Amino acid sequence: MIENQNFRLVRDAVKTDDRGRLTVGAVAKTKSYRVFINEAGQILLDPVVNIPERELWIWQNSQASSSLERGIQQASSGEVHELGSFAQYADLEIDD
Repeated sequence: MIENQNFRLVRDAVKTDDRGRLTVGAVAKTKSYRVFINEAGQILLDPVVNIPERELWIWQNSQASSSLERGIQQASSGEVHELGSFAQYADLEIDD
């Protein structure tokens, strides 16, 4: 889970307020975190990003995710193929 052990001190000593909130400063400004705590009481903040639920499937489907990543790599290296216009399909009715 921990990507590396190269932690750096951000604040020397901070105290929680009466509601249990802790301010760590600008390093954490406008970010979202998962919060972990170990048996020693050490807290780890893991930065996360929120994605729309409609896009979650790509992260849950390893085959689709791999295919997408492969396509992005191919496009960035210029490995693309012109397939022509798809305009003829623009008005095609699709049955669900």
